Amino acid sequence: MLDHVHIRLLAYHVVRLEPPFWRFPTRYSSFWRFYCNDANGAWIEHAGQRYALEQGRLYFIPAKVRFSTNLLQSVGHLFVHFDLLGLPYQVQQENFTSPISLPTRPVLEAAVYTLRTELEQQKLDLLLQLRIKAILYEALLLYLQNLTDEQVQRYLLQSEAIEPILPALQYIEAHLEDTLSNATLAQLCHMTPDYFIRCFRLSMGRTPVQYIQEQRVKQAEQQLLMTNQSIEQIAAANGFGNRYYFTRVFTRHIGVSPAAYRKGLCGV
Repeated sequence: MLDHVHIRLLAYHVVRLEPPFWRFPTRYSSFWRFYCNDANGAWIEHAGQRYALEQGRLYFIPAKVRFSTNLLQSVGHLFVHFDLLGLPYQVQQENFTSPISLPTRPVLEAAVYTLRTELEQQKLDLLLQLRIKAILYEALLLYLQNLTDEQVQRYLLQSEAIEPILPALQYIEAHLEDTLSNATLAQLCHMTPDYFIRCFRLSMGRTPVQYIQEQRVKQAEQQLLMTNQSIEQIAAANGFGNRYYFTRVFTRHIGVSPAAYRKGLCGV
Protein backbone atom coordinates (compact mmCIF):
# COMPACT_ATOMS: atom_id res chain seq x y z
CA MET A 1 0.00 0.00 0.00
CA LEU A 2 1.92 3.08 1.24
CA ASP A 3 4.91 1.29 2.79
CA HIS A 4 7.21 2.67 0.08
CA VAL A 5 6.44 6.30 1.06
CA HIS A 6 9.28 7.71 3.14
CA ILE A 7 11.04 10.93 4.11
CA ARG A 8 14.56 11.89 3.08
CA LEU A 9 16.03 14.79 5.03
CA LEU A 10 17.91 17.42 3.03
CA ALA A 11 18.61 20.28 5.44
CA TYR A 12 17.51 21.45 8.88
CA HIS A 13 18.52 24.38 11.06
CA VAL A 14 17.41 27.31 13.18
CA VAL A 15 18.32 30.77 11.88
CA ARG A 16 17.60 34.32 12.97
CA LEU A 17 15.74 36.21 10.25
CA GLU A 18 16.08 39.98 10.23
CA PRO A 19 14.40 42.54 7.94
CA PRO A 20 14.95 43.12 5.04
CA PHE A 21 16.24 39.55 4.71
CA TRP A 22 13.70 36.89 3.72
CA ARG A 23 11.71 39.19 1.48
CA PHE A 24 11.53 37.18 -1.73
CA PRO A 25 8.94 37.88 -4.46
CA THR A 26 8.77 34.28 -5.71
CA ARG A 27 10.10 30.98 -4.40
CA TYR A 28 9.69 27.54 -5.87
CA SER A 29 11.35 24.27 -4.89
CA SER A 30 11.21 20.59 -5.75
CA PHE A 31 11.43 19.68 -2.06
CA TRP A 32 9.04 20.09 0.88
CA ARG A 33 9.55 22.69 3.60
CA PHE A 34 8.54 22.53 7.29
CA TYR A 35 8.47 25.83 9.22
CA CYS A 36 8.06 26.90 12.83
CA ASN A 37 8.87 30.41 14.10
CA ASP A 38 9.42 31.53 17.69
CA ALA A 39 7.62 34.86 17.19
CA ASN A 40 5.02 36.52 14.99
CA GLY A 41 6.08 38.87 12.22
CA ALA A 42 6.73 36.69 9.16
CA TRP A 43 4.34 35.50 6.50
CA ILE A 44 4.12 33.82 3.13
CA GLU A 45 1.75 34.46 0.25
CA HIS A 46 0.39 32.03 -2.32
CA ALA A 47 -2.19 32.67 -5.05
CA GLY A 48 -3.20 35.95 -3.44
CA GLN A 49 -3.69 34.47 0.02
CA ARG A 50 -1.54 35.40 3.01
CA TYR A 51 -0.45 32.77 5.54
CA ALA A 52 0.81 34.38 8.72
CA LEU A 53 3.50 32.23 10.35
CA GLU A 54 2.19 32.43 13.88
CA GLN A 55 4.43 31.87 16.88
CA GLY A 56 4.79 28.16 17.66
CA ARG A 57 2.45 27.00 14.86
CA LEU A 58 3.58 24.37 12.35
CA TYR A 59 3.48 24.74 8.57
CA PHE A 60 4.23 22.68 5.47
CA ILE A 61 4.99 24.06 2.04
CA PRO A 62 4.70 21.14 -0.39
CA ALA A 63 7.05 20.68 -3.32
CA LYS A 64 6.38 22.78 -6.43
CA VAL A 65 4.18 25.29 -4.59
CA ARG A 66 5.10 28.84 -5.61
CA PHE A 67 5.07 31.40 -2.80
CA SER A 68 6.54 34.70 -1.70
CA THR A 69 7.91 35.64 1.72
CA ASN A 70 7.97 38.75 3.87
CA LEU A 71 9.13 39.78 7.30
CA LEU A 72 8.39 42.73 9.60
CA GLN A 73 10.54 41.92 12.61
CA SER A 74 13.22 39.54 13.87
CA VAL A 75 12.12 35.91 14.28
CA GLY A 76 13.84 32.64 15.10
CA HIS A 77 13.07 30.46 12.10
CA LEU A 78 13.21 26.66 12.33
CA PHE A 79 13.17 25.02 8.92
CA VAL A 80 13.44 21.49 7.60
CA HIS A 81 13.80 20.68 3.90
CA PHE A 82 12.87 17.15 2.92
CA ASP A 83 11.77 14.89 0.10
CA LEU A 84 8.55 12.93 0.42
CA LEU A 85 9.51 9.94 -1.69
CA GLY A 86 7.17 7.30 -3.09
CA LEU A 87 4.05 9.44 -2.99
CA PRO A 88 2.22 9.11 -6.33
CA TYR A 89 2.47 12.15 -8.55
CA GLN A 90 -1.31 12.39 -8.84
CA VAL A 91 -1.68 12.59 -5.05
CA GLN A 92 0.78 15.46 -4.82
CA GLN A 93 -0.62 17.25 -7.87
CA GLU A 94 -4.24 17.07 -6.72
CA ASN A 95 -3.95 17.52 -2.97
CA PHE A 96 -0.73 19.31 -2.01
CA THR A 97 -1.09 22.48 -4.06
CA SER A 98 -0.88 25.22 -1.41
CA PRO A 99 0.82 25.92 1.95
CA ILE A 100 -0.57 23.90 4.85
CA SER A 101 -1.23 25.33 8.30
CA LEU A 102 -1.41 22.35 10.64
CA PRO A 103 -4.07 22.05 13.35
CA THR A 104 -2.87 22.83 16.85
CA ARG A 105 -1.51 19.82 18.74
CA PRO A 106 0.34 20.75 21.96
CA VAL A 107 2.33 17.50 22.20
CA LEU A 108 3.71 17.87 18.68
CA GLU A 109 4.45 21.57 19.15
CA ALA A 110 6.31 20.74 22.38
CA ALA A 111 8.42 18.21 20.47
CA VAL A 112 9.29 20.89 17.91
CA TYR A 113 10.24 23.26 20.76
CA THR A 114 12.66 20.62 22.08
CA LEU A 115 14.00 20.13 18.58
CA ARG A 116 14.61 23.87 18.28
CA THR A 117 16.70 23.80 21.45
CA GLU A 118 18.81 20.91 20.20
CA LEU A 119 19.38 22.58 16.82
CA GLU A 120 20.40 25.82 18.50
CA GLN A 121 22.93 23.78 20.50
CA GLN A 122 24.12 22.29 17.19
CA LYS A 123 23.47 18.70 18.22
CA LEU A 124 23.72 17.12 14.80
CA ASP A 125 23.62 13.35 15.14
CA LEU A 126 21.68 10.25 14.12
CA LEU A 127 19.24 10.49 17.03
CA LEU A 128 18.41 14.05 16.09
CA GLN A 129 17.71 13.03 12.49
CA LEU A 130 15.40 10.26 13.70
CA ARG A 131 13.59 12.75 15.95
CA ILE A 132 13.12 15.15 13.03
CA LYS A 133 11.70 12.38 10.86
CA ALA A 134 9.34 11.30 13.66
CA ILE A 135 8.06 14.88 13.95
CA LEU A 136 7.53 15.14 10.19
CA TYR A 137 5.67 11.83 10.01
CA GLU A 138 3.49 12.86 12.95
CA ALA A 139 2.79 16.24 11.34
CA LEU A 140 1.83 14.57 8.05
CA LEU A 141 -0.46 12.20 9.93
CA LEU A 142 -2.07 15.17 11.67
CA TYR A 143 -2.88 16.69 8.28
CA LEU A 144 -4.03 13.44 6.65
CA GLN A 145 -6.41 12.68 9.55
CA ASN A 146 -8.54 15.61 8.42
CA LEU A 147 -9.13 14.12 4.97
CA THR A 148 -12.37 12.45 4.05
CA ASP A 149 -12.68 8.68 3.69
CA GLU A 150 -13.19 9.21 -0.04
CA GLN A 151 -9.91 11.13 -0.34
CA VAL A 152 -8.00 8.50 1.63
CA GLN A 153 -9.40 5.70 -0.52
CA ARG A 154 -8.39 7.56 -3.67
CA TYR A 155 -4.85 7.96 -2.32
CA LEU A 156 -4.63 4.25 -1.64
CA LEU A 157 -5.81 3.35 -5.14
CA GLN A 158 -3.32 5.77 -6.69
CA SER A 159 -0.55 4.34 -4.52
CA GLU A 160 -1.38 0.79 -5.53
CA ALA A 161 -1.19 1.84 -9.19
CA ILE A 162 2.57 2.51 -8.98
CA GLU A 163 3.42 -0.88 -7.47
CA PRO A 164 4.10 -2.55 -10.88
CA ILE A 165 6.60 0.18 -11.87
CA LEU A 166 8.17 0.63 -8.42
CA PRO A 167 11.42 -1.21 -9.38
CA ALA A 168 11.90 1.29 -12.22
CA LEU A 169 11.25 4.28 -9.95
CA GLN A 170 13.78 3.04 -7.42
CA TYR A 171 16.36 2.37 -10.14
CA ILE A 172 15.88 5.84 -11.62
CA GLU A 173 16.41 7.47 -8.24
CA ALA A 174 19.71 5.62 -7.76
CA HIS A 175 21.07 6.07 -11.30
CA LEU A 176 20.23 9.60 -12.41
CA GLU A 177 23.77 10.10 -13.76
CA ASP A 178 23.47 7.08 -16.07
CA THR A 179 21.83 6.57 -19.45
CA LEU A 180 18.36 5.21 -18.65
CA SER A 181 16.54 3.43 -21.45
CA ASN A 182 12.93 2.31 -21.51
CA ALA A 183 14.14 -1.21 -22.34
CA THR A 184 16.25 -1.40 -19.18
CA LEU A 185 13.50 -0.01 -16.98
CA ALA A 186 10.89 -2.30 -18.56
CA GLN A 187 13.07 -5.34 -17.91
CA LEU A 188 13.29 -4.43 -14.22
CA CYS A 189 9.48 -4.47 -14.09
CA HIS A 190 9.19 -7.66 -16.19
CA MET A 191 7.31 -5.85 -18.95
CA THR A 192 7.76 -5.20 -22.63
CA PRO A 193 8.94 -1.62 -23.38
CA ASP A 194 5.64 -0.60 -24.98
CA TYR A 195 3.55 -1.97 -22.12
CA PHE A 196 5.93 -0.40 -19.56
CA ILE A 197 5.57 3.04 -21.17
CA ARG A 198 1.76 2.76 -21.10
CA CYS A 199 1.74 1.65 -17.46
CA PHE A 200 4.19 4.37 -16.48
CA ARG A 201 2.18 7.13 -18.16
CA LEU A 202 -1.03 5.86 -16.56
CA SER A 203 0.53 5.67 -13.08
CA MET A 204 2.69 8.80 -13.10
CA GLY A 205 0.91 11.10 -15.51
CA ARG A 206 4.00 11.49 -17.71
CA THR A 207 6.34 9.39 -19.84
CA PRO A 208 9.49 7.79 -18.38
CA VAL A 209 11.65 10.30 -20.30
CA GLN A 210 9.73 13.25 -18.85
CA TYR A 211 9.88 11.82 -15.35
CA ILE A 212 13.62 11.14 -15.53
CA GLN A 213 14.31 14.68 -16.67
CA GLU A 214 12.18 16.09 -13.84
CA GLN A 215 14.06 13.98 -11.27
CA ARG A 216 17.41 15.12 -12.64
CA VAL A 217 16.38 18.77 -12.43
CA LYS A 218 15.02 18.18 -8.94
CA GLN A 219 18.28 16.68 -7.67
CA ALA A 220 20.32 19.37 -9.41
CA GLU A 221 18.20 22.07 -7.76
CA GLN A 222 18.90 20.63 -4.33
CA GLN A 223 22.61 20.43 -5.05
CA LEU A 224 22.68 24.05 -6.21
CA LEU A 225 21.25 25.16 -2.89
CA MET A 226 22.95 22.75 -0.54
CA THR A 227 26.42 22.00 -1.93
CA ASN A 228 29.44 23.93 -3.20
CA GLN A 229 29.77 21.84 -6.34
CA SER A 230 30.25 23.77 -9.57
CA ILE A 231 27.45 23.93 -12.12
CA GLU A 232 29.56 21.75 -14.43
CA GLN A 233 29.93 19.11 -11.71
CA ILE A 234 26.22 19.17 -10.94
CA ALA A 235 25.36 18.84 -14.62
CA ALA A 236 27.63 15.80 -15.01
CA ALA A 237 26.40 14.18 -11.78
CA ASN A 238 22.81 14.30 -13.02
CA GLY A 239 23.22 12.89 -16.50
CA PHE A 240 23.38 16.13 -18.49
CA GLY A 241 25.95 16.14 -21.27
CA ASN A 242 27.27 19.62 -20.57
CA ARG A 243 26.55 22.85 -18.72
CA TYR A 244 24.78 24.45 -21.69
CA TYR A 245 22.26 21.64 -22.12
CA PHE A 246 21.74 21.50 -18.36
CA THR A 247 21.11 25.27 -18.25
CA ARG A 248 18.55 25.05 -21.05
CA VAL A 249 16.63 22.19 -19.40
CA PHE A 250 16.84 23.66 -15.90
CA THR A 251 15.61 27.06 -17.08
CA ARG A 252 12.67 25.47 -18.88
CA HIS A 253 11.59 23.64 -15.73
CA ILE A 254 12.37 26.20 -13.00
CA GLY A 255 12.09 29.50 -14.84
CA VAL A 256 15.61 30.80 -14.12
CA SER A 257 19.11 29.60 -14.98
CA PRO A 258 21.11 27.44 -12.51
CA ALA A 259 23.46 30.37 -11.80
CA ALA A 260 20.59 32.77 -11.12
CA TYR A 261 18.81 30.18 -8.97
CA ARG A 262 21.89 29.58 -6.82
CA LYS A 263 22.50 33.30 -6.41
CA GLY A 264 18.95 34.43 -5.89
CA LEU A 265 17.37 31.89 -3.56
CA CYS A 266 18.31 31.27 0.05
CA GLY A 267 17.69 27.72 1.21
CA VAL A 268 15.50 28.56 4.21
